[in-house]
Amino acid sequence: MDVRNAATVVVLACLALALGLGAVCAAAEESPGAEVYVITVEQAVELAKDNNLALQAARLDLQHAEKQLIKAQADAAVTPSPAALRQAEVAVEAQKLLMEQARSQVDLQVRSAYYAVLSQTQKRAIAEKNVAQVEEQLEIITTKSKEGLATKLDLVNAERSVIQAKAALEAALAEEELAVLDLKRVIGLAYSEPISIELSEIEPEPIELSPEQVVERVLANSLDLLRLQWALEVSQLQEESARNEYTAPLLRDIYTNRRMKAELDLKEATRNVYLDAKRAWNNLTQAQNRVRLAEKELEAAQENYRITKNRFDGGLEIPNNLLRAQIDLTTAEHALVSAIFEYNLARIRLLNLMGE
Repeated sequence: MDVRNAATVVVLACLALALGLGAVCAAAEESPGAEVYVITVEQAVELAKDNNLALQAARLDLQHAEKQLIKAQADAAVTPSPAALRQAEVAVEAQKLLMEQARSQVDLQVRSAYYAVLSQTQKRAIAEKNVAQVEEQLEIITTKSKEGLATKLDLVNAERSVIQAKAALEAALAEEELAVLDLKRVIGLAYSEPISIELSEIEPEPIELSPEQVVERVLANSLDLLRLQWALEVSQLQEESARNEYTAPLLRDIYTNRRMKAELDLKEATRNVYLDAKRAWNNLTQAQNRVRLAEKELEAAQENYRITKNRFDGGLEIPNNLLRAQIDLTTAEHALVSAIFEYNLARIRLLNLMGE
């Protein structure tokens, strides 16, 4: 299955019909003469590295840990303590890991928010196209009603469809605005900053790995597991340093318990990471299947609408059936956009777990 080609054709067609543009404009609160940021997903990630508030906080935590290490090194010159010095060193390494985790999380958030903007923009385009179509249908049905070829109920249903379509468009515009604001939040831009999102490739390449390879990579790249391994190393050092005649038996027992607890934490975390890897792989597989199904459902809805419209134009179909076919087509278009977004989200989450 070539998910990318089919999905991209559908989405781009929707955008071309509704917007007549080659890029997705997601500017919000734009003021005349203001500079507009035109960004791709990679540019959004780069902006977040400098401006995201969570990353700035993580940098401060790392700086604090580095200063604590300098203090521990000075203290060790007066009162040597290999365990205390190693603990301060590990604290710095742990903060570096947390910094990397924060960077990874922000990367995930940015990419998710970026694809959410694309998805909502596509849904808005579909809603605009739907309004244009149902308004055209209302005009035709109104004319037929005047000629006695359509009932009062047909006219009322057509008017209702226009109201529903316009309400759906308003909702789509609101969701698009919220998606843009969320993207600005994660990349660290002011909400009043106008931005424009370039239309990048909708469907990424599939992940050419087996489930076993995915699990192996996730385990090897888990920052949580590495941090817990370091915590175990510190507890082992503390236990070892307490094995002398000067340390009270109670303290030796405390250090032994800490080491045992660190071993259990590492074992439990390894199991959880394994499950996370399997779950992420299953989510990706299921999302891919939903894209396949949505593509076929859209294909069927397009063909049904084409046939119904031709029959309606030829006087062989009642207006209600045309309106129903229009609703089914719009629903299928929305479903495909949502399925593609969910696939993108599942894919970047899995790549994030693998450290890619």
